[in-house]
Amino acid sequence: MLLRDILKGDDPQIVAVTAVVAHFAPDILVLTEIDYDAGLVALSALADQFSAAGVSYPYHFALRPNSGMATGLDMDGNGRLSQARDAMGYGWFAGDGGMAVLSRLPIDTDHVTDLSALLWRDLPGAVLPMQNGAPFPSQSVHDILRLSTTGHWIVPVLPESGPGFSLLVSSATPPVFDGPEDMNGLRNRDELRLWSAVLRGDYGPAPDRFVLTANTNLDPVDGDGFAGE
Repeated sequence: MLLRDILKGDDPQIVAVTAVVAHFAPDILVLTEIDYDAGLVALSALADQFSAAGVSYPYHFALRPNSGMATGLDMDGNGRLSQARDAMGYGWFAGDGGMAVLSRLPIDTDHVTDLSALLWRDLPGAVLPMQNGAPFPSQSVHDILRLSTTGHWIVPVLPESGPGFSLLVSSATPPVFDGPEDMNGLRNRDELRLWSAVLRGDYGPAPDRFVLTANTNLDPVDGDGFAGE
């Protein structure tokens, strides 16, 4: 449906996004909540739309997101299976609500680091949801649950002149829409803490030059979540 709407050329949301991109013309554009397909067909069509508006992005990058990835488990403890919240990250189908990068500058795709498969429990200092002294919603969920709602990528960018740098790309779960176990709030907290671990060098050499391009879903002053950590 995303590809259909792009190709139509008159979808109000896509027209509005195209106008904003054409006005600001960023060198690099990180998109969240964009559906993923294995051939990046929809992303390429969107890049063509931007190009027609005067902004060319010859370099495209995306990986399959955790959002919409089926688990076969009751991930939210409501007693039902195969709902959007039963995916590895909220989503109704494989690739639902993913991430993508469009760039005027070359992307070193051979040296991207993808941390999206990291289990939540394996992050140092992780706090997983509990209810009545037991893992919520179950130990089986804790055993397979990935930390990233959508993904965590370290994407090297190599300008033709000047030093290279890395994009730190992620899109975290909102710290709401749960119960007293605070599953989403805790996951949001640790999704952001993963970047601190990356910059400490816990997952390989820390990038010397980087830009954090993340949808944190966390206001540092107002709103829900663990803003002080």
